[in-house]
Amino acid sequence: MATRSGGADWLGCRDAYQKSLIDGRLEAYRKRRWQRAGEFAGWLDEQSIPSLTADQAQAIYRASGGRHTREFKAVPMEEMRDSLDFLLYDTLGLEKRFDESASAVGAYNLAGSGKEFVSYILCVRDPGLFAFWSSHGERALRKLGVYPKDLRKGNLGLGYMDLLEAMNVVRGRLGLADFQAVDEFVYSVTQDSTGI
Repeated sequence: MATRSGGADWLGCRDAYQKSLIDGRLEAYRKRRWQRAGEFAGWLDEQSIPSLTADQAQAIYRASGGRHTREFKAVPMEEMRDSLDFLLYDTLGLEKRFDESASAVGAYNLAGSGKEFVSYILCVRDPGLFAFWSSHGERALRKLGVYPKDLRKGNLGLGYMDLLEAMNVVRGRLGLADFQAVDEFVYSVTQDSTGI
Protein backbone atom coordinates (compact mmCIF):
# COMPACT_ATOMS: atom_id res chain seq x y z
CA MET A 1 0.00 0.00 0.00
CA ALA A 2 1.43 3.41 -0.99
CA THR A 3 1.92 6.07 1.63
CA ARG A 4 0.16 9.18 0.33
CA SER A 5 -0.03 12.77 1.47
CA GLY A 6 -1.86 15.29 -0.66
CA GLY A 7 -2.11 12.75 -3.50
CA ALA A 8 1.63 12.08 -3.60
CA ASP A 9 2.90 8.54 -4.01
CA TRP A 10 5.61 8.51 -1.37
CA LEU A 11 6.60 4.89 -1.87
CA GLY A 12 6.72 5.36 -5.63
CA CYS A 13 9.01 8.35 -5.16
CA ARG A 14 11.19 6.37 -2.77
CA ASP A 15 11.38 3.45 -5.23
CA ALA A 16 12.40 5.84 -8.02
CA TYR A 17 15.06 7.34 -5.71
CA GLN A 18 16.45 3.91 -4.80
CA LYS A 19 16.59 2.93 -8.48
CA SER A 20 18.51 6.11 -9.27
CA LEU A 21 20.96 5.24 -6.47
CA ILE A 22 21.45 1.74 -7.84
CA ASP A 23 21.83 2.71 -11.49
CA GLY A 24 24.20 5.59 -10.70
CA ARG A 25 22.02 8.47 -11.95
CA LEU A 26 22.72 10.40 -8.73
CA GLU A 27 26.50 9.94 -8.79
CA ALA A 28 27.33 13.18 -10.64
CA TYR A 29 25.00 15.16 -8.38
CA ARG A 30 26.36 13.53 -5.22
CA LYS A 31 29.93 14.15 -6.33
CA ARG A 32 29.27 17.82 -7.14
CA ARG A 33 27.20 18.58 -4.04
CA TRP A 34 28.29 16.29 -1.18
CA GLN A 35 31.54 14.46 -1.99
CA ARG A 36 33.70 16.94 -0.07
CA ALA A 37 31.18 17.65 2.72
CA GLY A 38 33.34 15.95 5.37
CA GLU A 39 36.36 18.00 4.35
CA PHE A 40 34.28 21.20 4.29
CA ALA A 41 32.90 20.42 7.77
CA GLY A 42 36.47 20.35 9.09
CA TRP A 43 37.18 23.75 7.56
CA LEU A 44 34.03 25.09 9.26
CA ASP A 45 34.97 23.85 12.73
CA GLU A 46 35.00 26.70 15.23
CA GLN A 47 38.79 26.50 15.66
CA SER A 48 39.38 26.28 11.89
CA ILE A 49 37.30 29.22 10.67
CA PRO A 50 39.98 31.82 11.62
CA SER A 51 42.36 30.13 9.15
CA LEU A 52 39.82 29.54 6.35
CA THR A 53 41.36 30.50 3.00
CA ALA A 54 39.77 32.15 -0.01
CA ASP A 55 40.26 28.96 -2.04
CA GLN A 56 38.47 26.92 0.63
CA ALA A 57 35.58 29.39 0.84
CA GLN A 58 35.22 29.37 -2.96
CA ALA A 59 35.22 25.54 -3.05
CA ILE A 60 32.35 25.50 -0.54
CA TYR A 61 30.52 28.19 -2.50
CA ARG A 62 30.81 26.24 -5.77
CA ALA A 63 29.57 23.04 -4.12
CA SER A 64 26.56 24.94 -2.72
CA GLY A 65 25.56 25.83 -6.27
CA GLY A 66 26.53 29.49 -5.97
CA ARG A 67 26.23 31.35 -9.26
CA HIS A 68 27.55 34.83 -8.39
CA THR A 69 31.20 33.87 -8.13
CA ARG A 70 32.65 37.27 -8.99
CA GLU A 71 30.69 38.97 -6.19
CA PHE A 72 31.52 36.22 -3.71
CA LYS A 73 35.26 36.32 -4.53
CA ALA A 74 35.29 40.06 -3.77
CA VAL A 75 34.24 39.50 -0.13
CA PRO A 76 37.20 40.19 2.22
CA MET A 77 38.27 37.05 4.07
CA GLU A 78 37.84 38.65 7.50
CA GLU A 79 34.21 39.43 6.64
CA MET A 80 33.77 35.87 5.34
CA ARG A 81 35.16 34.37 8.55
CA ASP A 82 33.04 36.66 10.75
CA SER A 83 29.88 35.74 8.85
CA LEU A 84 30.52 32.00 9.04
CA ASP A 85 31.40 32.19 12.73
CA PHE A 86 28.19 34.12 13.41
CA LEU A 87 26.04 31.66 11.44
CA LEU A 88 27.50 28.55 13.02
CA TYR A 89 28.50 29.55 16.53
CA ASP A 90 26.69 32.66 17.75
CA THR A 91 24.29 32.16 20.65
CA LEU A 92 21.32 33.84 18.91
CA GLY A 93 18.57 31.50 17.77
CA LEU A 94 18.80 29.77 14.41
CA GLU A 95 15.97 31.81 12.90
CA LYS A 96 17.77 35.12 13.58
CA ARG A 97 21.21 33.82 12.52
CA PHE A 98 19.79 32.44 9.28
CA ASP A 99 17.97 35.66 8.43
CA GLU A 100 20.98 37.88 9.19
CA SER A 101 23.18 35.63 7.03
CA ALA A 102 20.85 34.83 4.11
CA SER A 103 18.90 38.07 3.64
CA ALA A 104 20.44 40.55 1.21
CA VAL A 105 19.98 43.23 3.90
CA GLY A 106 21.26 41.06 6.75
CA ALA A 107 24.22 42.26 8.77
CA TYR A 108 26.15 39.03 8.05
CA ASN A 109 25.13 38.48 4.42
CA LEU A 110 28.00 37.79 2.03
CA ALA A 111 27.78 39.32 -1.44
CA GLY A 112 26.77 36.70 -3.99
CA SER A 113 25.24 34.38 -1.40
CA GLY A 114 21.75 33.72 -0.13
CA LYS A 115 19.59 31.03 1.44
CA GLU A 116 21.15 28.22 -0.61
CA PHE A 117 24.71 28.97 0.50
CA VAL A 118 23.72 29.61 4.13
CA SER A 119 21.66 26.41 4.37
CA TYR A 120 24.42 24.45 2.61
CA ILE A 121 26.92 25.63 5.25
CA LEU A 122 24.56 24.47 8.00
CA CYS A 123 23.90 21.12 6.33
CA VAL A 124 27.61 20.48 5.74
CA ARG A 125 28.40 21.29 9.35
CA ASP A 126 25.60 19.13 10.80
CA PRO A 127 23.66 17.07 8.22
CA GLY A 128 21.69 15.35 10.96
CA LEU A 129 20.21 18.64 12.10
CA PHE A 130 20.08 21.10 9.18
CA ALA A 131 18.53 20.83 5.70
CA PHE A 132 19.71 22.34 2.43
CA TRP A 133 17.27 24.88 0.89
CA SER A 134 17.26 24.60 -2.90
CA SER A 135 14.87 25.14 -5.78
CA HIS A 136 14.67 21.40 -6.41
CA GLY A 137 13.85 20.90 -2.73
CA GLU A 138 10.94 23.33 -3.00
CA ARG A 139 9.67 21.63 -6.17
CA ALA A 140 9.84 18.22 -4.47
CA LEU A 141 7.94 19.45 -1.41
CA ARG A 142 5.17 20.68 -3.73
CA LYS A 143 5.14 17.36 -5.56
CA LEU A 144 4.92 15.46 -2.26
CA GLY A 145 2.14 17.69 -0.93
CA VAL A 146 4.10 19.01 2.08
CA TYR A 147 5.12 22.46 0.82
CA PRO A 148 4.78 24.96 3.71
CA LYS A 149 2.12 27.52 2.74
CA ASP A 150 4.06 30.39 4.34
CA LEU A 151 7.53 29.41 3.10
CA ARG A 152 8.04 32.56 1.07
CA LYS A 153 6.33 34.91 3.53
CA GLY A 154 8.13 36.78 6.28
CA ASN A 155 11.85 36.74 6.85
CA LEU A 156 14.20 34.07 5.55
CA GLY A 157 14.83 32.77 9.07
CA LEU A 158 11.16 31.92 9.53
CA GLY A 159 11.12 30.43 6.05
CA TYR A 160 14.06 28.21 6.91
CA MET A 161 12.32 26.97 10.05
CA ASP A 162 9.27 26.05 7.93
CA LEU A 163 11.46 24.35 5.33
CA LEU A 164 13.31 22.43 8.01
CA GLU A 165 10.02 21.15 9.42
CA ALA A 166 8.84 19.99 5.98
CA MET A 167 12.18 18.34 5.18
CA ASN A 168 11.97 16.57 8.54
CA VAL A 169 8.65 15.10 7.41
CA VAL A 170 10.33 13.79 4.25
CA ARG A 171 13.27 12.41 6.21
CA GLY A 172 11.05 10.69 8.76
CA ARG A 173 8.55 9.21 6.30
CA LEU A 174 11.28 7.76 4.13
CA GLY A 175 13.71 6.79 6.88
CA LEU A 176 16.62 8.73 5.37
CA ALA A 177 19.84 8.92 7.35
CA ASP A 178 20.39 12.68 7.22
CA PHE A 179 19.56 15.84 5.30
CA GLN A 180 22.23 15.22 2.68
CA ALA A 181 20.32 12.04 1.78
CA VAL A 182 17.09 14.07 1.83
CA ASP A 183 18.66 16.50 -0.64
CA GLU A 184 19.61 13.65 -2.96
CA PHE A 185 16.08 12.28 -2.66
CA VAL A 186 14.38 15.61 -3.45
CA TYR A 187 16.78 16.14 -6.35
CA SER A 188 15.90 12.71 -7.76
CA VAL A 189 12.16 13.38 -7.36
CA THR A 190 12.47 16.51 -9.50
CA GLN A 191 14.62 14.76 -12.13
CA ASP A 192 12.39 11.71 -12.46
CA SER A 193 10.57 11.61 -15.78
CA THR A 194 8.07 8.91 -14.81
CA GLY A 195 5.54 11.50 -13.64
CA ILE A 196 5.45 10.31 -10.05
